[in-house]
Amino acid sequence: MVTTKPTTSYGPSAFKRRRALPRRPSFGSRADAARWVRDALRVQILEGVFGIGGAAGQMPAEAELSRQYEVSRNAVREALDLLRAEGLVDRKPGVGTFVVGAKLRQRLDYLEGLAESVGGQMVEVHNSVLAWGEVKPPVFVAQRLGLEERDRVLFVERLRHAADVPLSLDTSYLRLEVAPALVQDNLTGHDVFSLVERYVGSSLGWADLTMEAVTADTGTATLLQVKPGSPLLLVQRLTHLEDGTPFDLESIRYRGDRFKLEAVLPRTEGVGCRAASGRGN
Repeated sequence: MVTTKPTTSYGPSAFKRRRALPRRPSFGSRADAARWVRDALRVQILEGVFGIGGAAGQMPAEAELSRQYEVSRNAVREALDLLRAEGLVDRKPGVGTFVVGAKLRQRLDYLEGLAESVGGQMVEVHNSVLAWGEVKPPVFVAQRLGLEERDRVLFVERLRHAADVPLSLDTSYLRLEVAPALVQDNLTGHDVFSLVERYVGSSLGWADLTMEAVTADTGTATLLQVKPGSPLLLVQRLTHLEDGTPFDLESIRYRGDRFKLEAVLPRTEGVGCRAASGRGN
């Protein structure tokens, strides 16, 4: 048998002999550098690193970004122009660059209202109540809420703003048992969930939820200040009280350019988040 020695060593010493990697990519042109900086900044903008709106949404100065990414100021300026073209930032001469398009985040593996979920992102939520009153529910609504066809429900439609930007259009059918907590004045500044738990004295249990991509019709587009046909995220949610009573059937249309949903999905049921059914609440 003939034994041969390997011609290449992959031990630790071999890695020490290799030339160190460059600290940043090598660009062929300023346009290449600008696209790289744009992509790096876009990720941070969408993650809310710089905040959104007002002084909280101001980005670092061009000189600081040039130093941080080791590119010319012209490349940084071009990157910011690309971000402005995408509607993510607004540049004010002599003042700075401000984030206007950061996406707010809400978790899918925990039941909470919009104001609760974005409160940690230092964004204030305000609700405009568009419709509010007692109605006879459509048949499918009565069935989902476990009601008889002759029963009445509270219908509420709200336009929800975050940082003074229209974020979602919500329509809700609620059992009348929870209606006393949802007077119109309360709804302008609070989530339905927090009002129910505070005034009705019932804890929430779980929600059945579906999501799909839809486009904005003319009326919805006008309210959300987007173009007709713009992408929206439609969330339909049936929320139950702790005793299993379904009390709130919602349809929520989120602006696709301002909102995203997050979740931790374990491989093993019950690890990392609640079981999807939530029936153990």
